[in-house]
Amino acid sequence: MIRLRRLLASMAAAGVACILSAAPGTAAAQHHVAAPGAASAMSVSALSFSAKSVDATTGSATIELNWTMTSSNPNASGFGGDIHIRRTNPKTGAYIGTELAAGFDSQGSPFGDVTIEPGATPASTTYTWTVPVPQYGVGTKTTWAVSEIQGGDGAGDSIDWTAPQLSAFPRTFTARTTADQGYPSLDQIALAQGMQATVYESSGQGATLRYQLDSQEAKSGVYGGAVVVTGPGGRTARGSFAIGWDWSEGYQGCGNIGWMQRQVLDCTVTVSLPAGLPEGDWKVTEADLTSNAGVTHAYTGLSEAAVHVTSDSVLSATGFAFTPSQIDSWHSPVPTAQFSLRPSGAVGGVSSVQLTNWGNNANECQQLSTVPTVQADGTVTVPVRGLPGQFSCQLTGLIITDGHGNQAVYGSSLGAPDIDATLTNIPDDVLPTVDGVTVTPRTVAANDTQTWIKLTINLSASTAGVNGLDLYLVDASGHADSIQFGGVPTTFSGPLDEYFTLPQGTAPGTYTIGFRLQDQGYKTVSYGLPGSGSQLMPGGPVTLTVTDPVTAR
Repeated sequence: MIRLRRLLASMAAAGVACILSAAPGTAAAQHHVAAPGAASAMSVSALSFSAKSVDATTGSATIELNWTMTSSNPNASGFGGDIHIRRTNPKTGAYIGTELAAGFDSQGSPFGDVTIEPGATPASTTYTWTVPVPQYGVGTKTTWAVSEIQGGDGAGDSIDWTAPQLSAFPRTFTARTTADQGYPSLDQIALAQGMQATVYESSGQGATLRYQLDSQEAKSGVYGGAVVVTGPGGRTARGSFAIGWDWSEGYQGCGNIGWMQRQVLDCTVTVSLPAGLPEGDWKVTEADLTSNAGVTHAYTGLSEAAVHVTSDSVLSATGFAFTPSQIDSWHSPVPTAQFSLRPSGAVGGVSSVQLTNWGNNANECQQLSTVPTVQADGTVTVPVRGLPGQFSCQLTGLIITDGHGNQAVYGSSLGAPDIDATLTNIPDDVLPTVDGVTVTPRTVAANDTQTWIKLTINLSASTAGVNGLDLYLVDASGHADSIQFGGVPTTFSGPLDEYFTLPQGTAPGTYTIGFRLQDQGYKTVSYGLPGSGSQLMPGGPVTLTVTDPVTAR
C-alpha cells in the first residue's frame, strides 16, 4: 500500500532552506517532536524484522516489521503515529534516499499495510507492517534501518524516537538488490510559475528566487538535489530539495511525484539571496540531482532562467499617474489613457516600461505598448486602455528598464514599493430615460402569432447606454407576462426598435406594454410594470388590443 500511496501522491512543492555558497546537500524531512525535557509515559518495548535479509531483485519482495507500543498512562486510549525506514550508506552508515513510511492507529492503518496482532489493549499494542522492499539500491546489497517512530497514546503522551533510542533494537535488515548506478535526468529547469524575471530586493531582507524542474530516474527514483545560481561578481547561492514523508500529506517536497518517485514534475526549488547584493542578473549555472540509491550527478555549464535582482538603487522613478485617470469606456472605441512616470538615474534613457499586474482585474485593462514616449517635461509615458464596460484597474506591478539594462521594480505584486495609480471608467451615474413609446400595430387577433409588432422606445442620453431589454404584456388585473428578453444594440439616445410577436394562447383583451431597460453597467430602470419600483410610461400607458380569433370562411 506504500506503493499505492506513492502513486497517488501529487503534493505542492515544499520550500527548503538555502545558504550562500553552501556545500552540496539536501534538506531533511520535517517531523512533529515532543516537548523537550518532558518524560513520556509512552515507549517502544519491542522492535524487529521478520528476517535478517531478503532477496529484492525480483521487484516483489516484502518483509515484516513488528513493533510494540506501550503506555503507562491509565488514561491511554490507543496509539496513533507513523514509522519510517531508510536506506543507509554502505560506507558511512548515513541515511540516503527517501524513507518508506506508514501511518498506524488503533485499527491498524487506513491503507491496510499495517495490522494489529491479537491481544492488543489501549496500553500495549503490537503492530506488523508488511513492507514492500524496493528492487534497486546503491549496490548489490542495501541495508535498511528503522529511522524514526513517532506516536501518541490518546492521553497527551507522545514520543519521537530516532536512532539513539531505536539502536537498542535489531532495527536493520539487508536486501539483495539490483545495483542502480544511474542518476536522475534534468529534463527541464525554468522559473517557477508566477515568478517574474525581475525581482525586487527589499532593504535588509534579500530576495527569493524560485525555480521548477522536471526529472526522471527509471530505477530507484529521484530523491532530491540542489540548484546553484551565479550572480554579479561570480557570487553563488544554492537551494536544495528532498522528497520526504509527512504524516498528514504523505510523500511531498517536489511538485507532482510519480510512481516510486521515478518521475517528478514541476519540482519547486527555492534559493534565498542575502541582503545587500549589487544589482544584476542571476542565472542557474548548476543543478545537482540525486537518486534514491545515493548517486548524484552535477549538471554544470548551464546558463538558464536569468533573473534580474534590483533594489531600485541605480534606476528609480516617481510621479506615477494615469492621464486621464477616468476614461469613457461605455462608448466604442474606448479612448486611450497615458501612464506616466518620472525616471531618475536612467543610463541611455528609459527603453521599456512594463505594466505587469493589475490586481484583481487583470483582464480589464491592457497596455498597448511598452516603448515609452519622452515628454517635454522629462516624464515618460506609455499608452493603456480599459476594456469596454465597467472596470477599475489598480496597477500593482511595474518594471522599468533603461538603455544599459538597469531595472527598477514597483508594486505590491512584486514585493516592491506601492505605485498608487488606478485607472477607472467614468461613473455610470446617468441612467436611461424614456421620452416616448409607440407600438405598431396596436391591434392584433388572438390567434395571429405571425405578425411582427414593432415597439419603438425613444431614449434620452445616458452614461452607459441601453444594451438589454425585458418586454412584458400586462393584463387588466396587473399581472405581467414576459414576452421576450435579452440583449439589444447598445443605444445611448434616440429610437430603440424591438420587434415581437403575440405569444401563443394570449386571450382577447386590452393589454399594456411594460419593459425593463438595462445599461452596460448592469443598472436597470422599469417602465409600465406593476409595483412602486416602475416608472409611469411617458404620455400614458401604451396599449395593445387583442381581438377575438379570426375564423376562416
